Amino acid sequence: MSIDNIQLSGYLCQNMFPKSLIGETATNNPGKVSEKIKIDSLGDNKENILFLVNNKEHKFLSDSEMKLLSDLILACRLSMIDVSVVNFHRNPGIGYQDLIAQFHPKKVLIFGVTPLELQLPFTIPFFQIQKFHEQTYLTNPSLEDFISNVKLKKELWNCLKKIFLQE
Repeated sequence: MSIDNIQLSGYLCQNMFPKSLIGETATNNPGKVSEKIKIDSLGDNKENILFLVNNKEHKFLSDSEMKLLSDLILACRLSMIDVSVVNFHRNPGIGYQDLIAQFHPKKVLIFGVTPLELQLPFTIPFFQIQKFHEQTYLTNPSLEDFISNVKLKKELWNCLKKIFLQE
């Protein structure tokens, strides 16, 4: 028997190599959150509605952005119990598969994050409602852009009515 032809039993392989040579991550195993990623969020997610924001300066949002988001949530006949808010900037390396695996969202409202950054397999313009798999997606400018822009608020409200109030 030459050293080039040694065959190891499954038991020996398992004991000699307890860790997989190929790590499971969200990118090579869609729908599964890697064990290292725990996405920090606000809200209880009772209705499986995800608000994804992008704020570099605060853990979640500034006071004015939080007020705007709270008003939007209330206008849609929801509360913080019904939704989850995730700050993309504070959760580096997450993709849409990670969000789906942890939050199981039916609706994903994205503010200030591009579909490319989320590793979505498509792009959509702002204020276009897009169905993908079991979710409804809506991409928007950042919440900060809405604070003093009435035109943007009206466009967003028209989309939110279609998503939440005309079911």
